[in-house]
Amino acid sequence: MSTVSAIRAGVENLLFNCIEAKHGDSIAIISEDDGDYYSPSLAKNIATLMRSYSIDARIISMSYVEDATILPQDISDALDDVDHMLFLARIGDQVRFSKLAGRSKKIMCYAQDEQSFSMEFCNADHRFFMAFKSMVDLALWGKRKIIITCPAGTKLEGVSPKDLDYNDIDDVTVKRFPLNVFRPIPASTFSGVLALSKWLCPTGSRFYQPNHILINGIVLAKVKNGRIIDFDGLDSEVRKVRKHYDYVAERYDVDRDIIHSWHAGIHPQNSYFGRAVDNLARWSGSAFGNPRYVHFHTCGDYAPGEICISAFDPTISVDGIDFWRNGEFLFAETPAALDLMAKHPGIRELFEKPIREYGLGSS
Repeated sequence: MSTVSAIRAGVENLLFNCIEAKHGDSIAIISEDDGDYYSPSLAKNIATLMRSYSIDARIISMSYVEDATILPQDISDALDDVDHMLFLARIGDQVRFSKLAGRSKKIMCYAQDEQSFSMEFCNADHRFFMAFKSMVDLALWGKRKIIITCPAGTKLEGVSPKDLDYNDIDDVTVKRFPLNVFRPIPASTFSGVLALSKWLCPTGSRFYQPNHILINGIVLAKVKNGRIIDFDGLDSEVRKVRKHYDYVAERYDVDRDIIHSWHAGIHPQNSYFGRAVDNLARWSGSAFGNPRYVHFHTCGDYAPGEICISAFDPTISVDGIDFWRNGEFLFAETPAALDLMAKHPGIRELFEKPIREYGLGSS
């Protein structure tokens, strides 16, 4: 089977169920030419398939930028020239919480290569995940008491906002494909202990260097009302963590100690090929939708902040009921979720056989 044939189902799901394109529509594909993040052939292969459906697909190549507060001129011009804009570039993630001008529909793609497009991560009906994400949002918001724990020692307790239209935090302004996380929960009421293990990595907001640190053992962040008030652990690791937070906070003049918000993965087929530690920026921009993973937006009083704290195999209870337990997504077994799955053939099997590997290996 050719590469183009192998990714056809995934591209059709993107094109018709996510973008909702019609024959004759125009699409600008923003392609990042830095080959260590997206597959260098992905944009061309997707464009080839789109053209086979009478879609006017054009590719705009660009290099990645550290800070995308201003879009390159050719991309800004295209916002009004085309019906849809598909980001196969980190810049789409950087502006995902920004209000973008132009008439085009904006879509950020988190599948980074042809292998991902050939698998259920991209093939699974996007319309189901749109409805499912809304269901999860409603179950989490509404002044729910939420407790987050993980095997490394995390124990945070807080209350979600009453209403989904809570003004302090917006959901993203681009459509995401695949859709793999729920709306971020503000962290301002959460207190307790957050265990930092394995690494700190970027949030996708900016791509500074060094963009990560590796953590030996566990550093415990003491949290009060959504703020880190102290770190505890091996002296060398605590110093390393503090130095990284100081560096990023000073570089961008942001609030160092705030935890702005958090969310966890809801897509059972979200995998990652290779080792996360070999390219943590790439891993953190793709694997975050696996249900074994919850992450916190820190260092910056805005979504998504600048430093991502990762917690692995979480248990997340909502009003005393485990929605996640040791990385297993139990909410997917509720009657409402099962009723929704029944309307989308093949979806339930994806939750019954989730992909557990998402780049951690033995790290």
